[in-house]
Amino acid sequence: MISNKLKSDNCLFMICPTDNIESVLRKTDSKAFFYSALGANFRWDTDTQESLITLIENQKITQVIFITKYTNLFYREVLEPEIEPFFNVNETLLQMDKTLPDCLLNQSDPILRVMLFASRHLQRQQKRILKTSILGKALKQRTITTQSFIYHPNNQIFYPPKMIEKKVLLYGQLSPN
Repeated sequence: MISNKLKSDNCLFMICPTDNIESVLRKTDSKAFFYSALGANFRWDTDTQESLITLIENQKITQVIFITKYTNLFYREVLEPEIEPFFNVNETLLQMDKTLPDCLLNQSDPILRVMLFASRHLQRQQKRILKTSILGKALKQRTITTQSFIYHPNNQIFYPPKMIEKKVLLYGQLSPN
């Protein structure tokens, strides 16, 4: 579970509403707050940054955590062209697809492709939040931890991106343990 990765403090979870993952995240020892964006593709306009800073201060948030299920429909739309799009996928997700190695895209296991894609997407979102002019500065000044995890609902495991990268790229497989 993710609970071993969380401090027992207040967490702001950055999620895609289509994942329906809130109930799983509320089971942690932390007090959970949620900010959502379709495809976990967040925008950082000034009003949003200021609102999140207010929430972080008022609720004494100590961690900001990006989480998505590997089954997120936005990732599947990008990687599996035979699926008819349910929503229009943001251009950044389409650009992320180009970062995956061809050998991985040709593998038979679609779970590996999607988990790596989701991992890279969340890492990118995590870097983007820290580079924002207002919010990123506030997170750094308050030493608020930022992390990201890909949730595998069948295994009920939260995988950190580094584990996915290591196992998928080095070994060509993702062990459920």
